[in-house]
Amino acid sequence: MYAPIVVFAYNRPDHLNKTLSALALNPEAIKSKLFIYIDGPKDEKGKLINSEVETVAKKYLNGFFKETVIINSPKNKGLAQSVISGVTEVLNEFGKVIVTEDDSIADINYLSFMNDALNYYENDKRIWSVGGYTVPINIPQSYTYDFLVTQRSSSYAWGIWKDRWDKVDWEVSDYKKFHWDFKERKQFNRWGDDRASMLDDQMLGRINSWAIRFDYAMFRNGMFNIIPRYSLIKNIGHDGSGTHSKTDLSENDPFAVKLHTDNYSFILGDVDVNEQIRKEFNKYFRVAKRNQIKRFLGNVFRSLKTNA
Repeated sequence: MYAPIVVFAYNRPDHLNKTLSALALNPEAIKSKLFIYIDGPKDEKGKLINSEVETVAKKYLNGFFKETVIINSPKNKGLAQSVISGVTEVLNEFGKVIVTEDDSIADINYLSFMNDALNYYENDKRIWSVGGYTVPINIPQSYTYDFLVTQRSSSYAWGIWKDRWDKVDWEVSDYKKFHWDFKERKQFNRWGDDRASMLDDQMLGRINSWAIRFDYAMFRNGMFNIIPRYSLIKNIGHDGSGTHSKTDLSENDPFAVKLHTDNYSFILGDVDVNEQIRKEFNKYFRVAKRNQIKRFLGNVFRSLKTNA
């Protein structure tokens, strides 16, 4: 059985159209059920553009996917709550899911890889999730596998099973202990110096991210994410149009990748973390030590002020 696909949409009809059009080109699309969750508008102006988003979604009701279901939220939930509630609903019914953001262009091999990986690793309790996006890092020539093992999720496009999803502690109940445990913070940052600070930001209400809590749960459970050697997703949302990406990086996007246009079969297998690749990830998301300390102290002072 092919995993259902979930696309979360809000406020960007053109992006959604490009995302759905690319997904529909995948041979597996016509065999897959699609759920499109449309977040509610924040104000009267938002109602008009939301109706345009719904119009785009309705274009894909017939002939592109096995079945398309459109779910409109009557109120604005925000991306984090939309993802958490929507993914939970679909997983409770189907047990596994492929999630794609509304600004992520898939290549023709995307659904094949995601379905194969979800099937292959379902009973491998080391694997937390699978992803479709791979940052443009330098992969060693000696590394011959078609996939990478990471401990950092692919929030643009990813897949998971219900039993892993149910392990996520969205409240991050051990955060107070983690916050002052510098050994644990260092371990969490092995896949990017930005992660511990992002979790601080989340817990202080400076951001509203499902992904950093998802990553923390993966880390806390000692599990890993499987992604393709070459990215199967190109994100087009760094143009200043997104709720969480107000700066236009179109001309100098550090997350930009080129998609392959030919069919390709990925060979999956059981491989441990490659230390050189882990170091490349860490280098890609590197934050200067001085900036890490400054951000940490800033969050400490913010916390003290909030609790005063």
